[in-house]
Formats: sequence, structure tokens, C-alpha cells
Amino acid sequence: MKIASPIIGGSGLEVYHHRLALGLSKMGIESEIYKFSPHWELFPWALRWKAEAIMKSGSPCDLIHSHAEYGYFFGRKDKPLVITLHHSSIDPNYLAPLGVPIRIHHQFFLKPWVKKTMGLADKLVAVSHHTKTTFCEVFQKDFQIQVIYNGIDPHVFRPLEVQSSRAKRPIVVFFSGNPTYRKGFDLMAPVMKRLGSDFVLHYTAGLRNSPTKSLAISNIKCLGVLPETELVKEINRADIAFQPSRREGFGLSILEAMACGKPVVSTNCSAIPEILDHGKGGFLCEVDSVDQMVAAIRNLGHSFELRQEMGNYNRRAVLGRFTLQHMSNRYGELFRGLLA
Repeated sequence: MKIASPIIGGSGLEVYHHRLALGLSKMGIESEIYKFSPHWELFPWALRWKAEAIMKSGSPCDLIHSHAEYGYFFGRKDKPLVITLHHSSIDPNYLAPLGVPIRIHHQFFLKPWVKKTMGLADKLVAVSHHTKTTFCEVFQKDFQIQVIYNGIDPHVFRPLEVQSSRAKRPIVVFFSGNPTYRKGFDLMAPVMKRLGSDFVLHYTAGLRNSPTKSLAISNIKCLGVLPETELVKEINRADIAFQPSRREGFGLSILEAMACGKPVVSTNCSAIPEILDHGKGGFLCEVDSVDQMVAAIRNLGHSFELRQEMGNYNRRAVLGRFTLQHMSNRYGELFRGLLA
């Protein structure tokens, strides 16, 4: 069996498909990922011909697996189409704070394409119950959507013994992801100013390596774009993971930190409470509440024992519910069922 996965790259979506391909390969299922630049989002109708030309150059596939925004352009009449819903970029609550051009594009162009994609798909999958509910509410329709949580390899994302360069050092807070409003990146500066010199924030530039406004604060450091091996090391060097997101379809960066045995400070919104247990694996703050975020980080920073307890809880949660093997098995069953 061979799966073709045409996608727009430069986000957690790309990471998701590469990891799923690895998991499926261990089940004897071959995957080929066709990655397109985010620039194609400006004229996606051309994706149909571009994707067809590229996919013809490879070996034939049995099934196409893509995503909601542009899956309509990747579908083929003679191939089953599976669409995974990662997060709703057409939801009014998501669009409200964005600029007028983006809102117009998503509402009048992207939304009809998503509707066509969902109608064309042979099977719909959501990465969380929140994402499933959001899509049903947007279209006022009870779609038949199967929920399959994302998973990661706990042998890759795992606790490591990482030596500190200083016996006494500031508490390291870590953020991973694209530096966007949705991810709460604009909250980093006010939070770190309040925390002061006893805390330092290390953050990655995200897969799209987007230019960001310089955070000219002495206790904030940009690590740039990190390969996976370095990402795992940096998570382990940190004491606390910080994800102040305003919206998550799932929360892959949170899961990575949990797998490495780190406590997480995040927000009580969207799909995040499905992954992170408040008071057990970290703290879920109100969206945009700098006060609560600062208090939660300080609480963890002042107690090594609490960080250890919550980090260990998170590691167990990943092993029990969010492994790559579990995710791959469920997708493998789905794909084989469609081709039976």
C-alpha cells in the first residue's frame, strides 16, 4: 500500500505527516509526501495541475491523504481521499483579530474550498474533539468525523541528562512554534519583563523562519530553526515549557515537552485541555492573562520538586495516550478499511 500526502509545508502539519509516514513504514505502509511552499496559498487553484504533474512523476499511489484547506485541489476521482482536520482557520473566533485582507480571503475563498474538500473526502479525521466540534459548528452540519489524536515517538522525545553550564542559573522557559499571534508570541515580552533576571526565555524561530520583531529584552534568546535532535536537547535543557496559545487544533509543541518530562504552562482554550491536565502536568491559564502566566511560571520556578512531579506525570500521559505507534495503528486500520 502506498499513501500520497500532498501538503502545504512550513508548519506543524509538515511535522505531522513526516512522523506519521515513519510510523506507517513500520507497518509496511509506504508514504510519499509532496510538499508545497506556503506561497501557493495565494493562488491555490493552480495546485491541482502542479500536484498532478508532480505526483505523476512518482510511483502510483493507492490513497491520498491531505488536509482540509486545499485537499479539494489534490483529490482524484480514482483514489480514496482521507482528509485530516488540524485546526479551523475559517472559524469566526479565529478570524476576528486578524487583518481585513486575511479575513476576506479565509471567509470568501478558503471556506468554500474547505466545504468542497469535506464533501469530497471518503473519510474525515480530526486531531482533537475541539477541532471536530469547530468544523461542525462552522458549517452547521453534523459531519461524520473520526478523532485520532496526534502522537510522537517517545524514544525520540524523551528525558535526557543534559549538563548545565552553571551550577546556579536562571530558570529556563522554553517556547517552540511559529512566532504568530495565534501562538501568543506577543505575550512573551510582557511575561518575561515581569519575571525578571531569575528567568530566561529560549524560543525557536518556527518552521517558516518568519522574520519577527526583535524582542530586545536581556532575558529572551532566539535559538533559530532547530533540527529535531537539537530541539529535543533544548527542551531538556529547559525547566518549564511555555505555550501561551490563543488557539490550538491539537498542540504538538506541548506534547513534545510533555514527552520530555517537562511541566507546561499554557492556556485553558481550544484543544489544549484535552492534552494537558491542569494542576497535574502544569497550569492552564486564562487566554491573554499575563498575571496568571507569570504566577504559574514563578510557582514552578521556585519548586524543583513540583517541576519533577508534573514532568513525570506528563511523560506517563504521553506513553499512555499519545504515542506515534498508537496514532499509526489507527490510521493504518482506517487506510486498510478504505482499500478493502
